[in-house]
Amino acid sequence: MDLFDAELVGDRIDRLEKKLIIIENPRMDKQKEFPIRGNTSLSIIVLTGTMECVIDMTWHRINVPGMLIVLPTQIVERIAFSDDFKGFGLLMSDSFLADLPMGNKVPLLSNVRQQGYYPLNGQALESIKNYLKMVQEALRSPNKYQYEIVSHLTIAYYYGLGTYIHHTEEKNTTTSRYDQISNDFLELVRTNCHIHRDMNFYADSLCLSSKHINFAVKKVTGDNAMKWIERYTILHAKNLLTTTTISINELSEKFNFSTPSDFGKYFKKFTGYSPLTFRKMISHL
Repeated sequence: MDLFDAELVGDRIDRLEKKLIIIENPRMDKQKEFPIRGNTSLSIIVLTGTMECVIDMTWHRINVPGMLIVLPTQIVERIAFSDDFKGFGLLMSDSFLADLPMGNKVPLLSNVRQQGYYPLNGQALESIKNYLKMVQEALRSPNKYQYEIVSHLTIAYYYGLGTYIHHTEEKNTTTSRYDQISNDFLELVRTNCHIHRDMNFYADSLCLSSKHINFAVKKVTGDNAMKWIERYTILHAKNLLTTTTISINELSEKFNFSTPSDFGKYFKKFTGYSPLTFRKMISHL
């Protein structure tokens, strides 16, 4: 789903083509658009009030100032804001971020996948608010150099964010080997479960035995590795059934099932509904 084409709701929306959007005091009025897995980076800055969301099957309830970051590979199942919520939504397209001349983004992105939410106070909070204000001003003033201005502001913002996250990470306990294995496995599952639902692929990719991966994942998350493969497969299927018009036959091929019947049986086993019934049910919400 392309969030830049979705119906966005807020007190004021400023946009730079299909590259960047700032939503002041966002709201979610159309719950049936979930789950969402877009080609955008989504940040939600909480200033006051409460936000609840489910991302990659993890529930978050945030009622203190801070920032939640969602990467394009992650799936959002729910976002809800309290009536007194004040804050911002920030969307950046993959292409916009890829064009920014920044060095070594990998550590920053890796930390975001693991942490997701960052409490903010003092200088860190003021820096983000200042960045948003300056971008809003640039987008609201006619200027043929809007793209260049916003790009340079965003580069500075990301370097500041990277510094803040680095200091935050130093305060936390060192990630264990089991945490690292679990994180690497889940990242692989997020991007490959629609094709690979067997442990051999993940074991080969991580150069570890299936038994070792399963032990690490269960120790960290409480559930075994296959359970996560099944969860993400169903989540991906629900996302496509909800946000696209792809036929059941095409979905079966996309998810590497031998027949549409096999796909239907797999989906019904974990949801209680056939893919077609689920799509009809969601379309009538």
